[in-house]
Amino acid sequence: MTPAADIASLQAVTHRYGPTNALDDVTLSIPAGCMAGLIGPDGVGKSTMLALIAGVRKIQTGSVRVLDGDMGNARHRQRCFSRIAYMPQGLGRNLYPTLSVFENLDFIARLFGLSKAERTDRIHNLLTSIDLNQFRDRPAGKLSGGMKQKLSLCSALLHNPYLLVLDEPTTGVDPLSRRQFWELIERIRSQRDRMSVIVATAYMEEAERFDWLASMNDGRVIASGTPAEIKQQTNTTDLESAFVAMLPQAIQDVHKPVIIPPRTDHPGPPAIEAEGLTKRFGKFVAVDHVSFRIERGEIFGFLGSNGCGKSTTMKMLTGLLPSSDGSATLLGKPINDKGVESRSRVGYMSQSFSLYSELTVRQNLLLHARLFEIPADEKIPRLEEMLDRFGLRESADERPDALPLGMRQRLQLAVAVQHKPEMLILDEPTSGVDPIARDEFWQYLVDLSRNDGVTIFLSTHFMNEAERCDRISLMHAGKVLAVDTPQALTESRNASTLEEAFVAFLEDARAPQASHTSKNEPESEIGTSQKIPQPAPNQAFALGRLWAYARRESVEILRDRMRLAFAILGPIILLLTFGYGISFDVENLPFAVYDQDQTPESRQLLQSFDGSPYFQRQDDIDAPDQIDARLKTGELMLAIEIPPQFGKDLISGKAPEVGIWLDGAMPFRAETTSGYLSGVAAKYLSNRQAQS
Repeated sequence: MTPAADIASLQAVTHRYGPTNALDDVTLSIPAGCMAGLIGPDGVGKSTMLALIAGVRKIQTGSVRVLDGDMGNARHRQRCFSRIAYMPQGLGRNLYPTLSVFENLDFIARLFGLSKAERTDRIHNLLTSIDLNQFRDRPAGKLSGGMKQKLSLCSALLHNPYLLVLDEPTTGVDPLSRRQFWELIERIRSQRDRMSVIVATAYMEEAERFDWLASMNDGRVIASGTPAEIKQQTNTTDLESAFVAMLPQAIQDVHKPVIIPPRTDHPGPPAIEAEGLTKRFGKFVAVDHVSFRIERGEIFGFLGSNGCGKSTTMKMLTGLLPSSDGSATLLGKPINDKGVESRSRVGYMSQSFSLYSELTVRQNLLLHARLFEIPADEKIPRLEEMLDRFGLRESADERPDALPLGMRQRLQLAVAVQHKPEMLILDEPTSGVDPIARDEFWQYLVDLSRNDGVTIFLSTHFMNEAERCDRISLMHAGKVLAVDTPQALTESRNASTLEEAFVAFLEDARAPQASHTSKNEPESEIGTSQKIPQPAPNQAFALGRLWAYARRESVEILRDRMRLAFAILGPIILLLTFGYGISFDVENLPFAVYDQDQTPESRQLLQSFDGSPYFQRQDDIDAPDQIDARLKTGELMLAIEIPPQFGKDLISGKAPEVGIWLDGAMPFRAETTSGYLSGVAAKYLSNRQAQS
């Protein structure tokens, strides 16, 4: 059969989330056997389109065809699952935090039926290719954001798919690792005929290497073709300019290029001065004798490889982590991790959002105003100022989760600066944000730095952002490699771009043996053999998958002490509780007797009840109307009426009847009581028979 020309095609696809159109009547064909990219602002439908192509989201309107079949057909979708690898947007969303790097990959490999030799070779070569081999025993939850992304990429590549669907896979990954990753993809594609890759990306320089692109805005595809064709259509020289040129005129009119005015000197001590700052976690040295100085009002960039200690350094400088060695001053005062005075002068924006999703934008700002102890008469004016300054007024009553990523970034920045700090520390603040939103974010940073005199210390993996900084520091493996202006660092390596200079610094800093292994890994060992076993398309159950899940659950339980304690002690506690604390017996039932016979035979019957632990006799009933009255008040659960002539009829061999009134408000209790009554009656008759 001739392979299809398109790996995926969408016809009149519309997808809504409530009243919002994520995709609006989209018709698009993505060519097979190429590297296809989706570019566009946040919230335009890129992630929704990729989820529909991967088969993880239900089609609402229109048709989606992938791998020569309709993804609306359950059988075809089931067959595709073993041939498609899907990596969703977000840091490590397809990872298990308590499992190590190796164990995460080993679990995925077992799910796809790889043999032990294949698992070992493939995992080793993938980890080596993106420089994660030295962290193979570290829990995924303790990796940096960029390292989580790299591990997620390995998970997606592990089973050798026909189609890779990657939603912003390299967000937060350093330039050298990004380069290694795409080189790895190219090697695999060169060995695997017609392997297709569909990627959504926020890096325009990354999109330059793709074979085919589609640009999206407001749920629609506004342009498609090769990068050269798109640049030719827009009469631009780079994709970032082409991307802006393709947007509606209203957006272009609002967008302004970022201009960094010269910095003016500020008197007083430096904003930050670190000398020999060190942080150890056990035997692992995360930050190794770092020294640098940041002047007041300066925009200082922090660049480095993933896991090099950038976030750890920032946390030490904000007092969130104590240092193991060395010293640091913040705004002229020593940093005290136990004090709050220095923290009140600093705004900190972490790598992951610290917003409260159950609160609205306005409520988040108001809550943080209280946390920072802003005076009562200033809270509302300050809140209104933040809403206007950061363009949040129209979304003031929405929750953060409902906002596009770029707007959430602005809200996080507003939260960090509303107490008017002198120092702002930002940990990769624009990861995953499109160029328009990124430039808009930087307009706010420039305004804070140049007009308000706020010192800005930020980490980033975007080279165009690093070029906007007054000075930058390059860091690797916990050590600072160089500190200077972007231009000076570029010239020091005789490089044409800052990215080339950065990569050169990193390559020189890496251990020679690691560099040798990475560069000389045989391509045949990447593991792209066509012989890799795939799960049967319609196989509902497989022992291998069952064992993989059982093994993973066992490892997670054994590592989590609290979970392990509940797993072992929980059933024991429940067993003891049920065994000793719960009884289905009914004891001490209050009852009363209306004895109209008053003979030895009737008294003998009542003695059977008096001698039972299940019944507790109350005052006798004197009149028939007392029976209902005492049952209704709850005084009695049981009333016994012995008719006249009971003893006489019993002696004469007749079968006299006894009236029983039982409270049925609790059916289970009444049913149990009924059984007890039958038992007492049977015992009474047995004793009578024995006596006669």
